[in-house]
Amino acid sequence: MSKEDIILKVALELFSKHGYSGVSTKQIAKESKVNEITIFRKFETKNNLFQQVISKYAKEGNIIEKLKNDLTGIIEKDLMTFGIYFYQFLQNNEFMYKIQIKQVDEKPMKFTNSLKYKKFFVEYLEEAKIKGQFNGNSEKVVVLLLSTIMGLFTFKIFTTEFVDNVDIAGLIKNEINRVIEDYTR
Repeated sequence: MSKEDIILKVALELFSKHGYSGVSTKQIAKESKVNEITIFRKFETKNNLFQQVISKYAKEGNIIEKLKNDLTGIIEKDLMTFGIYFYQFLQNNEFMYKIQIKQVDEKPMKFTNSLKYKKFFVEYLEEAKIKGQFNGNSEKVVVLLLSTIMGLFTFKIFTTEFVDNVDIAGLIKNEINRVIEDYTR
């Protein structure tokens, strides 16, 4: 295992136990058996280290690569794939999501994978616009859809009663169908 991998593994364990604010780089260095300067050389900041932990240990961290393989070019089908994959990604990474929610930092960069996903989704819709398959504001549509999905997921894990008897997959499909009706015809 490389020094970097050891640091990331130790950081994951400590962030999981104590949250982002409850862990210092000095602690991570001590537990990793490296000098604290090594952490700053490799990651520059504690926040960068945190983001690397999230990227490395998120299940399906390569969600965009998986998505690229499954896109069909049929916008209606692809929009549904975007929505369902994103919700599944959140479900598969509930633990990492909760760690990020607890993060307190003056310059937060939470949900790095979600931000990359958003960028990829916007680019997809911009290409669809060029092909004449989509006529909406790509940024607004993506923000609306991803916010809805993240909101539903957040309610599901923190306020179970709120969405207890709700078909979340059905709600996501309804929102995507609305986007399809409003912006693809």
